[in-house]
Amino acid sequence: MPSLSENVENRVRKLPKPSNAAQALQPVFEAVSNSFYAVEDRFHEDALQKGRVRLSAENLASPASATIILDEINSENLPVNFGDAVIAAAEGIKNSEQLALAQHVTRRKLVLDLLEGLLKRTREKPTGEDETYLEASLHALVCPMGVIGIDPLEQKSRAHDLWVVDERLTFTRAFSSDKRLKTLLTESKKRDRPDLIVWDFASGLGTVSPQADEQGVDTSEPLDKVMVVEFKRPGRKTYSKPEDQVEQQIIKYLSELKGGQIEGFGREPIRIANDCMFYCYVVADIIGDLDQQLSSWQTTSNGRGRFRALENKYRGFVEVIQWRDLVNDAWRRNEATLNAAGLRRGANNP
Repeated sequence: MPSLSENVENRVRKLPKPSNAAQALQPVFEAVSNSFYAVEDRFHEDALQKGRVRLSAENLASPASATIILDEINSENLPVNFGDAVIAAAEGIKNSEQLALAQHVTRRKLVLDLLEGLLKRTREKPTGEDETYLEASLHALVCPMGVIGIDPLEQKSRAHDLWVVDERLTFTRAFSSDKRLKTLLTESKKRDRPDLIVWDFASGLGTVSPQADEQGVDTSEPLDKVMVVEFKRPGRKTYSKPEDQVEQQIIKYLSELKGGQIEGFGREPIRIANDCMFYCYVVADIIGDLDQQLSSWQTTSNGRGRFRALENKYRGFVEVIQWRDLVNDAWRRNEATLNAAGLRRGANNP
C-alpha cells in the first residue's frame, strides 16, 4: 500500500493552527477512525493487510507545542482495538482542556441566564420607561456597541457572544455593531446605525479568525454574503412611525451596503458584490403593531416567526425571530455540553 503518512501530514499542516490541543486532535481522530472502519467494512478479514497509519501525539499539556505524529505501521503493531487507542490518546487532552471547557460552558450558561433575566425585566417595565436603556442592554449583552470588530485601533473590548444569534459567529471579528454607515462604508454619508452587520471573506459566514490580519485574509473577491441583525425592545407594541416599518428599515440599509466598500483588515477596501446574498434578521416580540405589519408575511417552520424573501434589486431574505425563540434555540444548541458539565437551564449552579 502506498505510504499515507507524508500526504496526510502535509494536508494537516496546511490547515489553520488550532487554538488548543483538543481542536487539533479531534478532527484527526474522527477522520482516522472513520477511515479505519470504512476499510474494515470493505475488506473484512483482509483489512489488516491493506496498511495502517498510527496516530499519536506529544506535548498535549501545552497547546502551542502539541504535535501530531503519523507513522505507517504493519499489522503486527496495530492495536487490537482501535477505539481503545483513540480513547487513550484523547485522555491526555482531557486533563489539560478540562478547565478551559468548564470556563466555556459556564460562560455560556451565565450569558443565557442573564439574557433571560433581562428579557423578563424589560417586559415588566411599562412602555417608554427605560426603553432605550433596556434595549441597549440586551444588545450589549450579545455584542459590544459602537465597535467595528476588525479595527486594530479600537480601544473598546471586541469580545462578544454572537453565538447566541448563530454558532458560526462564535469567533468572528468581521462585524460592525451600532456604528454609523458612514463610518463602516468608505463612500457612505448616511448616519443610520444598523444594530449589527456581519460579513465574510469567502470562507463561510462570519468565520474570520480572531488572529487574521491583512496577510491572512483574501480581499481580492467581493463579499457575497452579509448578515444584518436588528434588535427590538421585548414587549414593544407600538410601531407607528414610518421608520418603524421593519422591511423598509432593512431595505434602507441594503441600499447603502449593496455595491459599497467596507474598510477591511489592513485598511484594505473590500467591495460588497452587487449580487450579494443578504441574511437579515429582526429579533422582536410579534405583538401589537408589528403583528399587523407582518400579517401578510409567511410564517416560519415553528409557526411563531415571520419570513419574507427579498425581491427585485436584492437577494436574500428578512426573518423576524421572537426573543423567546432566539433564547430557546441557544439553550437547545448548548444543552448537551451543559448537561455534560452538570449544568442545566434555570439551575443555580455555582
